[in-house]
Amino acid sequence: MILKVKWKDFKNKIEGHKAEGKALVEKYKSSRTENDLENLKEEKQSWESEVIDYVKTSFEPEHRNFGYEFKEKRGFNTGFKLPIAQKIRNTIEALKSEINGLAYYVKSLSISDAIVRIDEIDLEERKNLDTDGRLDLVLSKLYELYDDRKYHSIKWILEGNGVEMKIHGEDWDYGKMLENRGFVDILTTKDTGARLTLEGKYAIEQARKVKVTDYSKISSSVEELKELIKKVLSEIEKLGYGQQIIFDEFDELREDIPNLDKKSFGQLLKAKLYDLVSQKAFDKALASEIFKQFTDQVLPF
Repeated sequence: MILKVKWKDFKNKIEGHKAEGKALVEKYKSSRTENDLENLKEEKQSWESEVIDYVKTSFEPEHRNFGYEFKEKRGFNTGFKLPIAQKIRNTIEALKSEINGLAYYVKSLSISDAIVRIDEIDLEERKNLDTDGRLDLVLSKLYELYDDRKYHSIKWILEGNGVEMKIHGEDWDYGKMLENRGFVDILTTKDTGARLTLEGKYAIEQARKVKVTDYSKISSSVEELKELIKKVLSEIEKLGYGQQIIFDEFDELREDIPNLDKKSFGQLLKAKLYDLVSQKAFDKALASEIFKQFTDQVLPF
C-alpha cells in the first residue's frame, strides 16, 4: 500500500476533517431533543463517509479496510431505555473517539517511510537490513512515537518501512531482544506491540550525539589487547562476576584478535557485551566501563 497523494496534502486534508468533526461536537454538545439526535447521527454519518472515502482512495491499492478500522464500535446497551440527552452524549463520545483515532492513524503513517515517502528511501537497502539494522529502525520509529505512550506493532513498523517479515513470530523475537536490553516494554496480542522505555529513549538520544563509534584508540598490538582482556577478566572476577559464559566470550574474542582490524575488533567486542548484558551475565554499567577501557568511549545502550 502506497500513498498516491503528497504526504503534506494528505495530512492537511485529514486536519480539515478533524476540524469538521470537532465542529460537530461543539454544535451538538448542549443538545437535548430527539430532532437534534437524528440530525447529529445524520451529520456524523456523512462526516464518516467523507473521511473513509478520502483515505481509502488516497492509497494504491485502495485501503478498503480503513472504514472498519476507523468507525467507532462502542456499545451503550445497558438494558434500559436511555434518555435523549444521554444518547446524544454517547454519540458525541463516539465521534470524539473517531477524531482521536484519525489523529493516531496519521501519526502511525508518519513513521511508515515505505508508505508515505517511498521516493525518499532506498527500498532495496531496507529489505537487506541485518538484525542490528532492524532493531535500530524499530527503536528510531518508537522514539518518534514516544510521547503517546501507546504500544505499537513491531510488524507494522518494519513492514511500513520496507522490511519484509518472512518468519512467523519474528516480531516477538525482535521485541524480546529490545526488552532484554531494557529499551522497550512489550505487549503481545495478535501482533507484538512495543513502546519505548525512558532508558530506551535516553539510549537513542545518547547514540545520536555520538553517531559513529570511533575505534581509532583501540590498540594495534595483539599482545596489548590480549593483556587488556586478561586484566579485564581479573577485574570482573574480583567484582563477583564469575559466570563461565563471560570467560568463554572473551576467550573467543582473544582468539580472533590476529584476524581483526581495529573496527572489526571494536564491533565484535560491542556485540559480545550486548549479548552478555542481555543474558544478565553483568549489568550495563560494567559493560560500558569494559568498552571504555578498550576504546575510550562509553558503550551506548
